[in-house]
Amino acid sequence: MKITANLGKGILLIGDRQFKISCNVRSLKNEKRRKNEIVRSIPDDFPYDPRPFPKGIWNITGVEWQKNYRFDRSVYGVCKIRTNARQYVKIWSLDNDGDYFQETSEVTNDAGYLLHYSESNTTLGCIRLNSNDDAAEVGNVIAAAIKADEPVYLEVI
Repeated sequence: MKITANLGKGILLIGDRQFKISCNVRSLKNEKRRKNEIVRSIPDDFPYDPRPFPKGIWNITGVEWQKNYRFDRSVYGVCKIRTNARQYVKIWSLDNDGDYFQETSEVTNDAGYLLHYSESNTTLGCIRLNSNDDAAEVGNVIAAAIKADEPVYLEVI
């Protein structure tokens, strides 16, 4: 199964179904992040300034339901749709107070990019589905495909 996320148009396509999405990132560059709100790369744990979900073709690796995993529903909605998306990001140095100081020339690999709903209209780079109902519908379709051993690809454009 191939799913397409058109970030420019704000649409996720699954077959003939369309879902509204966004990728409104809280970053230092767009001034939606304060210098003391440090974000760290996954898995290497370096400070970096969040970036939008990376473009390309990625595998969807699983669906985790809030009722089973007990994660914060206000942050992740009813389900987290996991991907293998990753990108290189610039590491930031921190000042003596532990706040962002400046971007360095060093890079690190960042992963952990999801599709999910959130009560916030911003993310750390994840694709945000427009509602919990949409997230549940998308999660159910993907979970059924995975259960049937069908590979699920996400193309992000």
